Amino acid sequence: MTGKPSLAAAVPTMEVPPLVLDLIGRSRHILILTHHNPDGDALGSARALALTLGAAGKQADLALTGTWAQHLSFLLEGLSVIDFPDDFSTFDLVALLDCHCLSRLERTGLPILAAAGPPMVVIDHHPLGGENKAEAGWLLEPTASSAGELVWRLLSALNLIPPPEALEALLLAIASDTGFFSQSNTTAATLRAAADLVERGGRLATVHRHLREDLPLRRLKLMGQALDSLSVHFDGRLAVMVVTRDVLRTAGAVMADTEDLVELGRHLAGVTLSALVKDDGQGRPRVSLRSRDPVNASALAGLFGGGGHRRAAAYNDSQAATAEEAVTNLLARAESFL
Repeated sequence: MTGKPSLAAAVPTMEVPPLVLDLIGRSRHILILTHHNPDGDALGSARALALTLGAAGKQADLALTGTWAQHLSFLLEGLSVIDFPDDFSTFDLVALLDCHCLSRLERTGLPILAAAGPPMVVIDHHPLGGENKAEAGWLLEPTASSAGELVWRLLSALNLIPPPEALEALLLAIASDTGFFSQSNTTAATLRAAADLVERGGRLATVHRHLREDLPLRRLKLMGQALDSLSVHFDGRLAVMVVTRDVLRTAGAVMADTEDLVELGRHLAGVTLSALVKDDGQGRPRVSLRSRDPVNASALAGLFGGGGHRRAAAYNDSQAATAEEAVTNLLARAESFL
C-alpha cells in the first residue's frame, strides 16, 4: 500500500488471507461491527482498528448493539460511533470483529447485509459451530487468544503503524480475554504480540488501571452482591452466582457491570466450573461459564444453544423464565461435565 510507513518485524503477510488484505486495502469507508453487549476484547479491537484505519486516511465508523461496562466507555472516545444503519450502501466494507455470525449482533434486518450489502471481513477467534459461514474474507483462528491478537496481526500485515492509543487498546483487548495473561489461552504468540505492542509504546500499567483499578463504586458493590449469592455444588466443583434486577438495584449497577464477575467463582479452591446467571426479568436468563481442566465450558453451553471456548462460554436459557429455573437447568446438565 503506497504511502504507508514500514513496520519493523511485522507479522508475515502469509498469515493473513490475501482476500482480507485486499478488501481492506481497497476500502475507503468501513463499518465496524461486533457482537451484542461488547466486552473489552471487542471494544479494544474496534478502537484499535478504527484509529489505525483513520490514521491511514480511511473513514471508519463503529455501530454497536446492547450495553457495555461503564469503565470501558473511554474506548469509544474520539471514534465515529453511529446509530446502527438501515442502509449499508454508503460503506464499501463491513468488518465484523470478535464474532463470526451476524445473529450475534441481535439486530433485525441483517440478512439484507449478508445478502446484498458491501463486502465483509470477519476477524474472530471463536470456533465455528453449526452456523452458516457468511460470504466474507475470513481471518478466523480459534487458537488465538483474542480478537485483539488477530487485529494486531492484520495491521502488521497491512504494514500500518497503530497510533499510541490504538496500541493500548490492543493491549487491553488481549489482556481482557486472557485474564491479564494468566489463563490457558495465553500462548507464546499472545505474549509476542503483547511484547510488540509494549515495545512500540503501549503501557501495560495504564491497561491494568483501566481493567482492574479505576472501577466505579457500583462495580465493587455488585461484586460483593454476587459473592453473597455464591453457592457450591457437586462436592465443590461447581460455583454458581446469580445477579437479578433486584441485585442491580441494590448495588446501583446495570447489567453491563457484570462483565467478568463469573471469574470470581473460579478463584475458589476446588472449583472447576464457575457460572454466573444474569436475569434481567425479561426471560431467557444469560449464563456465563468459566472452567478449568477437564471441564469443557463450550460443550456444556452448546447443550443450551450457546457456545464459546473450552474455558469461557455462555448461553441464553430459553427454557427458563427466571434465574432460579436457569440454575435448576444448569445443575441438571452440568454434573456429567465435571
